[in-house]
Amino acid sequence: METVLQVLLGILGFQAARVSSQELEQSPQSLIIQEGKNLTINCTSSETLYGLHWYKQKYGEGLIFLMMLQKGGEEKSHEKITAKLDEKKQQSFLHITASQPSHAGIYLCGGDAQ
Repeated sequence: METVLQVLLGILGFQAARVSSQELEQSPQSLIIQEGKNLTINCTSSETLYGLHWYKQKYGEGLIFLMMLQKGGEEKSHEKITAKLDEKKQQSFLHITASQPSHAGIYLCGGDAQ
């Protein structure tokens, strides 16, 4: 029997030295998938991204840092989660391969624009 996972998305609006009014948009806003399926979350910025952070929050718990991307084209992977930063398109993708119950939660992106 496959487990149904719910993944919610949110924006983490922070910047160490915020100089502009950068806006981040994630899509889709939420999704429900079956265990073992792949999913992709997009994070698009209104300005050029010089760095992007991905976080996860499990229900009722604090934020868990997943990874930070700092240069265009950079791609990182950790435990079936891959993220890539496309500086020119001002976006990042977070891809989960063969989702598991441990992947359920809220995923957040935060960006650095300078």
